[in-house]
Amino acid sequence: MAPPKQSIFDAHAHFLSYSFMESLGSLAGMKDAAGQRVCEKLGWDLPPRDPVMLGRQWIAELDAKGVDRSVMFHTQPGDPQHVAAAVRPFAHRLVGYLMVNPTEPSAIRITSKAVNEWGFRGITLFPAMHRFDLASDSVSNLFQFANEHKLVVFVHCGVLKVGFRRILGMPCDFDLTKANPVLLQRQAQQFPEIRFVIPHLGSGLLRELLMLADISPNVYTDTSGLDGWVRYLPGRITRYDCLAQVLEVLGPRRVLFGSDSSFFPRGWRHDVFEQQLELFSRVGLNADEIALILGGNLTTLIGQSD
Repeated sequence: MAPPKQSIFDAHAHFLSYSFMESLGSLAGMKDAAGQRVCEKLGWDLPPRDPVMLGRQWIAELDAKGVDRSVMFHTQPGDPQHVAAAVRPFAHRLVGYLMVNPTEPSAIRITSKAVNEWGFRGITLFPAMHRFDLASDSVSNLFQFANEHKLVVFVHCGVLKVGFRRILGMPCDFDLTKANPVLLQRQAQQFPEIRFVIPHLGSGLLRELLMLADISPNVYTDTSGLDGWVRYLPGRITRYDCLAQVLEVLGPRRVLFGSDSSFFPRGWRHDVFEQQLELFSRVGLNADEIALILGGNLTTLIGQSD
């Protein structure tokens, strides 16, 4: 299927820098050439040391795949300046999100720096990974900042699986009880200027996502990883049924296309794009609605490129 003429603005991609690989290797107990050893074990290309070069690599990849813009997640707390360095020269194409642990004393300070100095437009939270309560004071303080700056707040709810951690023999002792979408209900009402994005259509907690979104107009979802989470839903629901239910409750204006791209040599996941494009047509979306999901909605949330 040929790519459509609509603009593509990917809402879900991970920026895995050389620094990230080195840090990951250290956490996995590797010492010498930790980043190289991590990539060899995972079958990934080792990113260039200069994050700007990795930014250029992503721009070339987006050009080759016909993608206009992409969000890039800062993927691990600590050293977000590498993502900032890569995003800054390509601000018209790449949009930075900061991963932050609200319980860290520096959370507000680093978020302020990322937004006000580095131009980041969103933050990402992983309550199951970092084991914090979404209703806690530390989260509310961070949300107050996000509300004032009208940020996108990406909250990974539901099942969290990090495949590369398992391959590297690292623990994956995440706390699913911290990651129920309904835990955001009061926060979504209290901070109406935040645009909350729950990825992966709730990562297995579809019902809870739909309940939250039905009463919270500032809650969105993205379509990444749809196939991986459908198997958790009761009644042998198909990905077609899953997306149809999401569209029934949220409508096409609160659904964002996400590829969950991350490493090279795989690069941008055109296979995911093709699968989802076919699914969008099957559920009866028209061309204008598909254009909203592929890029129009996120352009409205983030703003036009500079």
